[in-house]
Amino acid sequence: MDRKILPTLEFFDQLSDCYDQMVSWPTRISVEGAFFKKLTTDYKLKSSLDVACSTGFHVILCRRLGLDAVGLDASPRMIEKARANSVTCGVTVDYILGDVANLSKRFSEGFDIITCMGDTIPHFKSRKEVQRAFEEMYKRLSPGGLFVLHSRNYDQIVKNSERFIPPTGARNGSEETLFFRVLDFSPKSLNYNVVRFHRRDSRWESTVQTTEIYPYFRNDLEAMLKTFGFKKMEFYRNFNFEDYDKNGTDLIIVAEKKGVLKGFQRKKRGKEHAPVKAKPVVARAGPRIAALDAKKQGRPSRQPHR
Repeated sequence: MDRKILPTLEFFDQLSDCYDQMVSWPTRISVEGAFFKKLTTDYKLKSSLDVACSTGFHVILCRRLGLDAVGLDASPRMIEKARANSVTCGVTVDYILGDVANLSKRFSEGFDIITCMGDTIPHFKSRKEVQRAFEEMYKRLSPGGLFVLHSRNYDQIVKNSERFIPPTGARNGSEETLFFRVLDFSPKSLNYNVVRFHRRDSRWESTVQTTEIYPYFRNDLEAMLKTFGFKKMEFYRNFNFEDYDKNGTDLIIVAEKKGVLKGFQRKKRGKEHAPVKAKPVVARAGPRIAALDAKKQGRPSRQPHR
């Protein structure tokens, strides 16, 4: 059966209403929270930007860790969801509608940490687009700042033709939703399919959204990051700071920009930290937007998401 291949922005706009059901955020934050808490403590981070922030929970996590936190996404519907989530969580942060290709024009100040989470990079069609994104993020990092990139491990996925991502689901009273994510391989790209089954009143309905993604391998990403001056990179297979495994499911890169952050104190990273269980905090992030009024910006043409 032929399926329509959706542009990235349309794909995520359509997923926005069910995205938080597909991604188990309580589980993710409990796993990833200690990782970001340690980086925040060791480097004495003060400000953060999450690129392609989707529904905003990594931004909320950073705010709860005490950072001046900002989220950026090109999907208007994802930004709406992110703002609603921040209200529900009792956390006030900045969510900006925008494209990663214009970071240096949109923001006038640097950030201590910039994150790009949840398999965003494969939605870029070419190395040139990835390089442009890395360059823009490098420019907007403070000297000595950190760039954290998280994606699936495409070295392992392509080598073993791994088609299936573990299913997820959610239940709300008598309603139930199941998600199956499947990859279809072609010579230069992959079709990323999200199959959703929804049960209401004992009846099941299904929908399929498909977009095209492009695998980038560990060595490719390392080479591109070095091009823009990242002086040090560390590679992990999970959020416990365990060394990258070419046969693992995930790739996490922590790269440092040249320079030294104010108050930086290097410590040996370990696995001793428990998951973060932060209480809701109401605090307003400081202004980090250039004079350009975000509300007056036109709809960006394209921006990858997680």
